[in-house]
Amino acid sequence: MKTGSPSAIRPFVGCRLVWLCLLVAGGLPRIDAAPTLHAWQRWEQVLTSTSAYANPDADVIVRVSYRGPEGRCIQGYGFWDGGDIFRIRCAFPTPGTWRWETECSDAANTGLHRQGGKVEVLPYRGENALYRGGFLAVSGNRRYLTFADGTPFLWTGDTAWAVPQRANDQEWETYLADRSVKHFTAIQVAPASEWAGPTDRQGQKPFTDRSCSQWNPAYWQWFERKIQRANESGLVVLVVGLMEPVHRYPEADQACRFARNIIARLFGNFVVFSPSFDSEVLPLTHAVGRAARDATSVHLLTQYPGTPWNEPTPTFSDRYYEEPYLDIAGVQTGHNGGHLDWCAHHAIEWVLHLYRHEPHKPIVNLEAMYDAQGETGWRAVDARGLGWRTWLSGACGYTYGAGDLPPKVPEGNGAIWKWVRDPEKYDYWQKALQWDSAFQMQHLHDFLASIEWWRLEPAHDLIRNQPEDITRRMVLAKTPAGDLAVAYLPNNEAIEIDLSRFPTPLRARWFDPGRGRLHSQERPVSNRGTTRLTSPARGDWVLLLRRDP
Repeated sequence: MKTGSPSAIRPFVGCRLVWLCLLVAGGLPRIDAAPTLHAWQRWEQVLTSTSAYANPDADVIVRVSYRGPEGRCIQGYGFWDGGDIFRIRCAFPTPGTWRWETECSDAANTGLHRQGGKVEVLPYRGENALYRGGFLAVSGNRRYLTFADGTPFLWTGDTAWAVPQRANDQEWETYLADRSVKHFTAIQVAPASEWAGPTDRQGQKPFTDRSCSQWNPAYWQWFERKIQRANESGLVVLVVGLMEPVHRYPEADQACRFARNIIARLFGNFVVFSPSFDSEVLPLTHAVGRAARDATSVHLLTQYPGTPWNEPTPTFSDRYYEEPYLDIAGVQTGHNGGHLDWCAHHAIEWVLHLYRHEPHKPIVNLEAMYDAQGETGWRAVDARGLGWRTWLSGACGYTYGAGDLPPKVPEGNGAIWKWVRDPEKYDYWQKALQWDSAFQMQHLHDFLASIEWWRLEPAHDLIRNQPEDITRRMVLAKTPAGDLAVAYLPNNEAIEIDLSRFPTPLRARWFDPGRGRLHSQERPVSNRGTTRLTSPARGDWVLLLRRDP
């Protein structure tokens, strides 16, 4: 067996320098016939290794540079895909001619080293919002997420942790279609955690050894097709647990190598990556975060931090916040063992705490209390209410979940996220798809999509009649101009707002977050001091204040 030396490969240098050196050394590499595709759609190139390796994922490294119009440069890695096949993937951000060039740690491997070609990229003219807008980015003020073209991205997520492994193709398509029609914009998955089962639905193991060093391409080919179909359905995918692809916790070099290879495999997809998955902050977490940042400069990174129960501040999120690899300040306000007061506190105060942090980073609540059809908690009102609290306290995204193991609800198995397949169970996946709370996430999304939500800033201090009970505490966000405001009343007869900081008269209208209906009556509101606005009926309500035209 011939084995290359991964450590011998030099770091990436600037694309201009790479191509200048190639010209001096005797011209550009061989250019293949140029395929055509559209901007932001996944492209791939097959490479055939001329050498054999005992463990191709570990024994050889393939890097690739892409150079496009106006000097745009993207750098990434290739990955082994079985036998003598390696692949490189990309999604090109602009139309025009893009040229690619590989570099292999085993320079004698003529099938992988100094291969090159060009790709003609056309503008995308279709209807998929992802391909129209481009990969996710951070807004200029670092408060929210956008597409690459600057369009605000409204993160309405769903936890689908084990679904890629446990669902067959038809079930996956049913799931994607349902979440798309309900206007979810993101789903969250884990790649190969052993708690999801030793094999996928096809009977394939993710690795051929007990660790994560010997990849089984058949497993990952099926996994990546699920991700690709999610993107084609308009859904961004958050992939969590890069540092624990099988169990907690592999050696650092194995975890970093896994991160590099899974990112290379999904390099052309609309994905966000998280090294952690409900893990404490460890040196391994940061090592994998840095490895992930080395592997991609075009995808966003976050950390899925776990929930430090009943803490005044999100201590796990705080410990990640300053890391330079981190783009999104992920927070996990959590289930808290069913303590609704802790859940409400975390959704408000933890998000506010992160919102006040400087320098700013966009905040997404990646997991709050799920709906599990409970009676005193784990209900639809809990799932939706924590979403409204999160959004109006400074976050730019919220992820919903269906099913868990709540108190007093027997035989809970995970509904959606663990893909309960027994039709007799209360949380059978097809039943859980249609729970009221899922439709209420659509109501939340559609309400926010109808306004310029990205201009809202938390202003809870303007509420003058806050109850002491944290579960009934109201939240309010307004624009700096005072032309738009939204408040959430969990279970309150009325809200009293100091309107003196609104420079314009307003009109008030109530929205029912459970049924997704705007109340028919709208009333003018003067901006003269404190005003009391009474909700239409019992239950939770959303108040919309707009500038009076």
